[in-house]
Amino acid sequence: MCVEAAPKTGCKNSSCGCGGHGRHSQATTRADPRVILALKFGEEAEHKCKCGGGGTCPRHYLALTGLLLGGFLVLHLATNALGLWPEKFQAAVNRNHALGSLLPVLEVALIFLPLTIHVALGLCTLRREKLKFGVEKHHHGSDLRQWLQRVTALIMLAFILFHVITLHRWFGGRFDPGNAFSSASHAIWQFWHGQAAGSFPNLLFAQFYLLGIVAAVYHLTNGIATGAEVLGLVSTPVAQDRLWRICVIAAPALLLAGLAAWYAFAVR
Repeated sequence: MCVEAAPKTGCKNSSCGCGGHGRHSQATTRADPRVILALKFGEEAEHKCKCGGGGTCPRHYLALTGLLLGGFLVLHLATNALGLWPEKFQAAVNRNHALGSLLPVLEVALIFLPLTIHVALGLCTLRREKLKFGVEKHHHGSDLRQWLQRVTALIMLAFILFHVITLHRWFGGRFDPGNAFSSASHAIWQFWHGQAAGSFPNLLFAQFYLLGIVAAVYHLTNGIATGAEVLGLVSTPVAQDRLWRICVIAAPALLLAGLAAWYAFAVR
């Protein structure tokens, strides 16, 4: 839920659990390009909790659902990368749909419900804090990392809505499980009927998929690092730095899988 906030002097409630370290400093209220370029991605964050105190901080639920959705995203990117080999991609789709009536239950419980909660809490936070540079922080990290997390969240929201409505069967999407590769490729590369695959409108939608993949990889890897801190899974600066380095190393691998999938469905 969205809890409007409280004082800017920091969280005084030790039970809040929003991941801050109890340090306070004045937040930057406007973006100076020179300051942005000089920032270190791993600098220590101040903690100015506006969750209202008491109970569980909403960021706990945001982090929990984010980690669950992150696991799905990794699996989704890996599966779609099999598009380089259409037969293997079809085999993977067949295994998923072999679950029968259990598949929609899992989709609702593990994807759509967490996604709804995550989006609702994210939009609530964004409405309160806007896209301003240098607002409240709840983790070990820089202003730039947090600002990019919010920018990529908006890109992902638009991308997910477009992706689901275009492809998912529940919304009349064009993905056909029996003809997985061809139907997905046609929906992405020839979105506009009657237009050539390389026409500007279809090219624009294909590039939008590329933007969505890049945004998703950043949002996931940075979100794992910050979400683990919010949940208290890493509590020392050494552990936080180690996790951040792991995420930085994992990001190119995930991006490579995403680019492979994009190339397979939108270019080849």
